[in-house]
Amino acid sequence: MYKRLPVVLLVCLISTLPIAAGNGDHYTVPRTEHGQPDFQGIWATSFLTTLERPDGVVELVATPEQAGTLALAIRSRMPAVIDPDVQLHDIQQLAKVRGEYRTSVIVDPADGRLPFTEKGLELAASIEARNKLYDDPEQRPLAERCLENLAYAPIRTLRVTLPRQIVQTRDTVVISPEDSAGARIIRLDGEAPPDLLRSIGGYSSGRWENDTLVVETTHFRADDPARNVAGRPLLLSRHSKVTERFTRVSPTELFYRFMVEDNELYTRPWSGEFSMTRFDQPIYEYACHEANYSLPNILRGGRTQF
Repeated sequence: MYKRLPVVLLVCLISTLPIAAGNGDHYTVPRTEHGQPDFQGIWATSFLTTLERPDGVVELVATPEQAGTLALAIRSRMPAVIDPDVQLHDIQQLAKVRGEYRTSVIVDPADGRLPFTEKGLELAASIEARNKLYDDPEQRPLAERCLENLAYAPIRTLRVTLPRQIVQTRDTVVISPEDSAGARIIRLDGEAPPDLLRSIGGYSSGRWENDTLVVETTHFRADDPARNVAGRPLLLSRHSKVTERFTRVSPTELFYRFMVEDNELYTRPWSGEFSMTRFDQPIYEYACHEANYSLPNILRGGRTQF
């Protein structure tokens, strides 16, 4: 994988600074030439907070002292063998949303946990067991096969610094992460395609509600329902609907909230949120399979059996 040590240090510094106009009450969002709120630029996430709240942590919001203690605990439980970027980026802080430290991305339910149905629990367990197998390339997760990225709905984070570039036209919003599988296109002027046209990233249709971009995503492929997160898998099916809301609340903070609805996998709709920080560095090419020998070796080993 690529290395980006200098910008990591910059992001760690930026993420610890107070956020200007944190409540968004007095911030005037700049406009594009089409009169739409201007989100263009590069926005990064760089925090340890995971999708689900850690065991034993009750509250969503942490004091600075509690945030420091929890960050140390999270780092102490990281495995010795892990994505090298986790070690290189060396992130040491929790997520900060409008000036508050957060212990989980999930904000609803209040316990910060995925509200799986029995079917969802069984599917999550089977996927976690499958991910320990290496006999077939299709046993490996989508992210390992470079077939999804963390800008697909819902946008997710890992314990690495991940920039995402947003480009706007009158009719589209494009989110291009420094990640595999290309850019995500949100269409502002079209109807959803026929049901048979599905993809791993789904189909995203957006609209403006005042200064907030509201995006609904459906048409997911479900042959592999797991999406890449730290911890239990986030599951999507052919029936899933993801609603996202993007709001720029300061010159340096883009607030993001999402809701997942799927009656088969979850007992109720659930929601998460975090903030992306303005990132004044370029995005680099992501060579997903560079130095990745696991998939070629699985195929090579399979061929020797015949």
